[in-house]
Amino acid sequence: MVFSVLGRREVSGRSGVILEGESGANDPVGIALMVALLAASGASGLGAVWTGVGEFALQMVVGAAVGIAGGFGLSLFIRRVPFLPSEGLYALRTLASVFVIYGVATFAHGSGFLAVFVAGIILGDVRAPYKREIERFHGSLASLGEIVAFTVLGLTVSLRSLPDGHAWQIGLVLAVLLAFLVRPLLVGILLLPVKLHWGGERIFVLWSGLKGAVPILLGTFVLASGLPGATQIYDIIFVVVAFSVIVQGGLVPFLAHKAGVPMRLVEPERGLWASGCARNPTV
Repeated sequence: MVFSVLGRREVSGRSGVILEGESGANDPVGIALMVALLAASGASGLGAVWTGVGEFALQMVVGAAVGIAGGFGLSLFIRRVPFLPSEGLYALRTLASVFVIYGVATFAHGSGFLAVFVAGIILGDVRAPYKREIERFHGSLASLGEIVAFTVLGLTVSLRSLPDGHAWQIGLVLAVLLAFLVRPLLVGILLLPVKLHWGGERIFVLWSGLKGAVPILLGTFVLASGLPGATQIYDIIFVVVAFSVIVQGGLVPFLAHKAGVPMRLVEPERGLWASGCARNPTV
């Protein structure tokens, strides 16, 4: 979400690395935590706590182990079989590997999202043919997934139910607390040893913790669980996400400019179609 609201501008330097790493790490951890909470909902008292902690630990450990094994296994496979018959098969090979790694981790009661994330980190520095095309393909899939998630949010949320149980008031209070108190306090402590400018980069990172597609996915888990008050919880998530996208996201480009955060303009690559249009304006 941070990079979507910037348009064709991309955050560079330490701020961009921190936000990208935070975004990637938060998603699988948040999903695993939600799965653990749902697993603990059937127990009571101290048993619920131990059930939740055990499920979360299992998700993290198994997901990380499968991700490490899958990442090194896929990197070895790429080195052994570097060339494929067609250019389009390279991206499909990576996509198929993602499904395999996710499936193995999920079957072993681990976090498939964490497994894919860890494997992606390992594969990030591996030399591979058509790597830019592979990254562009998966970036398109990520953008499509984000569009689908927000479409699902719009189709499943009823604005008429927001006043029920004071969902919009609770969501607004939570969003304000997260943006102005909880995140600056907790993330500010974690950023103390990091070399960032106090008046610029640090403030930008503290503000730019946006909530997007993953909270919506977690909300659908709650909605499908049939727990008491699931609809109210989902409405609260909608308000928090809406505040994050509209208010926080809308101010990110302005704050980046005022804080002096280094950004670069990403120009779209001119492919064959663009080159043909340049040569023939009537196309």
